[in-house]
Amino acid sequence: MKYIALRVFFPTLFLLSIALSGQAEEIDSKPKIGLVLSGGGARGAAHIGVLKILEEQKIPIDFITGTSMGAIVGGLYASGMTANEIEQAIIDDEWRALFQDSPPRADRPFRRKDDDNGFLVDFDMGVNKEGLIFPKGLVQGQNLEMTLKRHILPVATIKDFDQLPIPFRAIATDLGSGEAIAIKSGDLAMAIRASMSLPGIFKPVHYDGRVLADGGIVNNLPVQIAREMGAEILIVVDIGFPLEDAKELDSALAVTRQMLTIMIVKRTQEQLAKLEPQDILISPELGNLDSRDFQRLEEAMNLGEAKAKESVQALSSLVVSDNTYTNFRQQLAQRRYGTPTINNVIVENESRLSPRVIEERLSDMIGKPLDIAQLEEDISNVYGFDTFESVKYSLEENAAGTDLLIKGKKKSWGPHYLQFGINLEDDFHGTSDYNLATRLTSTELNGLGGELRLEAQLGQSPGLLAEFYQPLDYASRWFISPAVKAGRSSTTLFDRGNRIAQFRNEETELLITAGRNLGNWGQFRVAFIKSFGNSSIHIGDPALGQNSGETAGVIGSFRYDTIDDFGIPKSGTALNVSWFGIRESLGADISFDVSEALFLKPQTWGKHTLLHWWNVSGVTRDYGRNINGVSSGGIFTFSGYAPGELAGRHAAIGRMLYYYQISDVNLSALDVSIYLGASMEAGYIKNDLNRPQYNNLLVAGSVFLMLDTILGPVYLSYGGAEHGKRSAYLFLGQTF
Repeated sequence: MKYIALRVFFPTLFLLSIALSGQAEEIDSKPKIGLVLSGGGARGAAHIGVLKILEEQKIPIDFITGTSMGAIVGGLYASGMTANEIEQAIIDDEWRALFQDSPPRADRPFRRKDDDNGFLVDFDMGVNKEGLIFPKGLVQGQNLEMTLKRHILPVATIKDFDQLPIPFRAIATDLGSGEAIAIKSGDLAMAIRASMSLPGIFKPVHYDGRVLADGGIVNNLPVQIAREMGAEILIVVDIGFPLEDAKELDSALAVTRQMLTIMIVKRTQEQLAKLEPQDILISPELGNLDSRDFQRLEEAMNLGEAKAKESVQALSSLVVSDNTYTNFRQQLAQRRYGTPTINNVIVENESRLSPRVIEERLSDMIGKPLDIAQLEEDISNVYGFDTFESVKYSLEENAAGTDLLIKGKKKSWGPHYLQFGINLEDDFHGTSDYNLATRLTSTELNGLGGELRLEAQLGQSPGLLAEFYQPLDYASRWFISPAVKAGRSSTTLFDRGNRIAQFRNEETELLITAGRNLGNWGQFRVAFIKSFGNSSIHIGDPALGQNSGETAGVIGSFRYDTIDDFGIPKSGTALNVSWFGIRESLGADISFDVSEALFLKPQTWGKHTLLHWWNVSGVTRDYGRNINGVSSGGIFTFSGYAPGELAGRHAAIGRMLYYYQISDVNLSALDVSIYLGASMEAGYIKNDLNRPQYNNLLVAGSVFLMLDTILGPVYLSYGGAEHGKRSAYLFLGQTF
């Protein structure tokens, strides 16, 4: 029996060795193939379609060079990913989010969510005694680099790019010398990001004593680099940079972009001239697909695949057998390491914050396999503190195991930041409000992250604010926040819909707030408030007189907030419940209680968004004073009425706002989303809760055009309500 088994085993082993030897000979005898992938922004998704055909035809790649988007696709392929895996990653990644830095608003700390209150532009610049300091790019690349690291995690500890499953070079531009740099070692995600760091948009990357930016500036099609790596035959994919029509050159930015394109095209032609007869050039026909059209990635992939199919005959000499190609892919997979177990976590912190502020936001990872999702969430929490220019991680192998290094790089334009904003509201019937604002925030005042904030507002509602915010523990769970503010506003007095007077109100407030953050989703606050104010007639009968008084009391509130964007919410939920108790015993002229509640819930499918928005407010107790504590009117708050036209002791209003996204328009590198929409509003404002509510039910609605701009949402609306109330509105700022 043993003899029979041996007779079967040895011939089988012999045949297997012959087969393996044949595959090895086939691999050894075939020419070394280099894949060259050009840059071109969103057009570069065509590279994935080409890769799918190369895999379908069973053509193994020995070397890869890539520039910009070609470096992304090429770097992922060099890490051992398949074309289908890259396609899925490209489709799944939210590209608009990748070209931003901040974590999703729902994941930000409450302090940073509070930054949305008001109408300031979401862009800060540094300020010091020498003047203004600007970031080195509109985008620091935090989200992009984190996403790249997730995809190349199985090769994250490989520092020599020749040791990757497929040897790889990313091409970048040395801004100091103007040279083309072929990055061949270091952090793969960093190398890819350096290759696509378009100056002015992405912050340049500091690497090995150099300052690196987009490689397309000097070498968008790195043919010669692939040849120098050892490639004997090149497959070159040139997605091109088409020139704009002369009619489109209507701005300084467009002219600058055209000049850059001319330079790229010239350098590309120089590289194409280096092709030899055996090389294969594939130039996908992408038509008017723009380098910024990231919403058309699937279209670009399909066009790349279609063009590669036309080259199948030219590629046929590079095809290997099924077994040889299967063995090639298996070898690539074997060079992708498994999930590492973390031996140690090392934190490097360049900011003035205590290292414990970072450590408190990190999960326990030592002795456990790396949980990439949890790590990304932790780093997002650290970055959301808004103190760091970048928060990066790297994996370092040593004799003891794998160390996780987390490095927080302080903002080069901090720690004092300046913001500006504009707000306007006009109902074209005499009620208008126009204001300019500026905010100065000084951060990192101490190791816990104390902040000093000064605000000034000019216009029809001028005001000043000074606030000090102090976390009380390293995790920023507890905080205190004393503040003082002074301002002036106007109130219009109506009689049966007619304006009869306008009062000018001046008020100074002192607030001392303490609170508890509940993760990134909830917050409790308690505040003591003391205010001094007076109101005098500005327009109207002087006999209406003037009033002055003092207010003192306590404010208690609870907030739940996972809304993604208060410009136009598309996901999440907001709930805000507050109580305002004014007491004579604390120094107020009178005693009364006011309670309020707000609920906000958007639902989005495709280009459609339906927003549910409810408010309830009123004087819950006034000890017989008959105080009118609430007012309504204006856009989405009984549209058709003027702001402040409706007043009473109690109010409730429910709204349904519908938004339809018409398009995204790119205006000189600034994206503007355009929406058409309508609102339905119903509720009441009254003095007596004991009377039937339906007797006071008000119904209103509006239609609007909305532009979501860098300055904030801009509404042009026309609203109407019962009793012939009609009004148009121009509104810039937050409505919620």
